[in-house]
Amino acid sequence: MKVAYLIRAHHAPDLLERLVRALAGPEAGIFVHVSRSAEDAVYEDMVSRLRDVEGIEWLPRRTCRYGGFSLVEATLAGLDAILAGGVRPGHTLLLSGQDYPLCPRVEIEAFLERLGDRSYVHHFRLPAENWHEEDGGLDRIRYVYFERARVRTRLLRLPLIRRTFPPGYDPYGGSAFWALSAPALDYVHRFVRENPGFVRFFRHVLIPDEIFFQTILLNSPLRASVVNDQLHYVDWSGGGAHPATLRAGDVERALASGKLFARKFDPSDTEALDLVDRAALAAEPG
Repeated sequence: MKVAYLIRAHHAPDLLERLVRALAGPEAGIFVHVSRSAEDAVYEDMVSRLRDVEGIEWLPRRTCRYGGFSLVEATLAGLDAILAGGVRPGHTLLLSGQDYPLCPRVEIEAFLERLGDRSYVHHFRLPAENWHEEDGGLDRIRYVYFERARVRTRLLRLPLIRRTFPPGYDPYGGSAFWALSAPALDYVHRFVRENPGFVRFFRHVLIPDEIFFQTILLNSPLRASVVNDQLHYVDWSGGGAHPATLRAGDVERALASGKLFARKFDPSDTEALDLVDRAALAAEPG
């Protein structure tokens, strides 16, 4: 297995099917986690659409909430499943169910093979000016947040309790989506088991999936092998906490970015996805 794709999804069976079929192949393993927030009928539709695809594993479902540690838990469960098979992939990529590849599958696999033991993990040290939040993102780790108790759309924060970051670590943030080399995958897997106190701290961090993996790897002996870049084209030009939804008019710009993937796509916008497929088909060798 050259590459393992770990996909976190919660809706849009049609787009998930399209994504999986674009990536599936003899060198790929595909591991899909569907949040319990999705209705059972939606999950069953996803499974039914992809019954004929070899190399796909459906992970045990758990409820995932934006901003909570449940997203990290789902990701770690996926890493467990990938390593449980006994075959280490050359690289493991974390994707969302609204991602889509911008180039042919074989081109993605060839790019990852050329990476060797390097990982792609977008990162910056906190506090960071590009995170337009209280104290450059430090509020995410200074206060105690509770995922299951929400105030409007945010997790509940205890305002009077300030915490100290785990000693010996510098906090880093970045994109929630990454590509881990085999050594990095092994390191994260082992670190989580050997440092339960670190993991407990992150259970009450706000949007921890944008900090957890960066902090582990950028404080590790592998930090020199971490490329500070993304494999995704993402449009943040509108500002705010979420990227723009890509439409047909955005496809040319996404393709020109040189990235391997783009997010996020509207599952109902088949025109945009068709344009990407035609470009990928034209790029296929032979």
